[in-house]
Amino acid sequence: MRFKWVLLALVVVVIGGAVALVLVERPKLDDARTAVDQAWKPLTTPADSPNLLVARAQKLEGALSAFDAAGGQDRSVSRDLHAALKAWNAALKDGSTTDQVKAANTVEAQGARLWANVTGSARFSGQPAVKDALAAWAGTKPPQALITKFNTKSREYEDTRTTFLARPVALALSYGTIPTFQLGDLGF
Repeated sequence: MRFKWVLLALVVVVIGGAVALVLVERPKLDDARTAVDQAWKPLTTPADSPNLLVARAQKLEGALSAFDAAGGQDRSVSRDLHAALKAWNAALKDGSTTDQVKAANTVEAQGARLWANVTGSARFSGQPAVKDALAAWAGTKPPQALITKFNTKSREYEDTRTTFLARPVALALSYGTIPTFQLGDLGF
């Protein structure tokens, strides 16, 4: 009989501890995730700003169209970049910050790949329309201060999410990783 009461008390203490842990850690996780969301928003809105990611993706679409018109539509870089841009547009419309950052990183990587394909090919680098469109994309960059602020908030969120006490709460309540944003590396 006494064992039963000890076991019950132990269960109550464990459940109470878990509830207390959630009540203490969840606000910290919410605040850190909200800070990341708020730091990401200036990079994607307003859509008509010439230096933000939406405008950058539009310039890349123009470069891809020029590449396709110059005969590159059958190359895997074209297919992969079309898919990446489609995923980016879908993430902007309906996705979370995490979805948008992942899609933006993929677009940047595929854009850098297109850049490498064009600059490494005599056939495509000799096409003024392709070169000009890629140069327009490369020259359209969000302010580094916005990127740095977002990446800092993303790292702070990750630090909060992975502390000893917050880790089980983050896992149980689906506070997943939010990646940092990386502009495509064009080699200069």
